[in-house]
Amino acid sequence: MYAVILRGGSRLSMGVLLLTFLLYAGGLASPLIPIDRLPQYWGLKAAEYLRRAELPSGWGWVRLVGFGDYLNYVGIVMLASLSVLCLLAIFPLLLRRKDTAFILIVLAEIAVLFLAASGLLVVGH
Repeated sequence: MYAVILRGGSRLSMGVLLLTFLLYAGGLASPLIPIDRLPQYWGLKAAEYLRRAELPSGWGWVRLVGFGDYLNYVGIVMLASLSVLCLLAIFPLLLRRKDTAFILIVLAEIAVLFLAASGLLVVGH
């Protein structure tokens, strides 16, 4: 089950990434930052880029998903979410088997992934 979801989800996510890139590169989805302005940001660190371009950090991208340069985040999030989906898929099997050790490991992995994605813990910059 895990492998089936991972394979199908990977293919779907890559398809979404390709489609959103083509929409952006083909000019069908207008970018928030015009392509001709990108070179002025290339040498900046991420925090400085966000500040100068007046862009949100963390989950702030969600409200900008209608722009071509943010539309590709949908495929990235889909790809990044696959681990949790796969773990949730095997969870009922672990419960039926009463495999306590793996149940605890899967719950811990899911909790860590959700905590990391939430942005509640900030480490480093």
